[in-house]
Amino acid sequence: MPMTWTLLNSKSFQALPYAAAKALPYFFGKVKMPHNNPEKYSADFHFSYPEAKGYGFPSATFAKVIKMLIAFGFIDPIEKGGLRGYRTGYNVFRLSRRWEKFGTNDFETMDWETFMPKVKGNFKK
Repeated sequence: MPMTWTLLNSKSFQALPYAAAKALPYFFGKVKMPHNNPEKYSADFHFSYPEAKGYGFPSATFAKVIKMLIAFGFIDPIEKGGLRGYRTGYNVFRLSRRWEKFGTNDFETMDWETFMPKVKGNFKK
């Protein structure tokens, strides 16, 4: 998965913990579009814990990776799956460009722990 010099030399990538930096190419690779396609950042994808384990990331490490990639602006959460969400399956993410503003006043913070997915389904009053 190609990663641009801009990304590799960014404040956000330089501050990223090792495990999250090692996992980042796998997240970018989930979206099967050329790296310069702007639609790449609007495509949703899921990344399961069993899949991450196959790449050598234990569950506890992968949980930290998700938190760090969100906190440093590389991915945005869309849905929480499993026991933490609405038991709808896998966590769903989208690539983000928030990392470009990391370390500035314009950086938009996001936290996986406090993220609340949109409620699914039709509910009657």
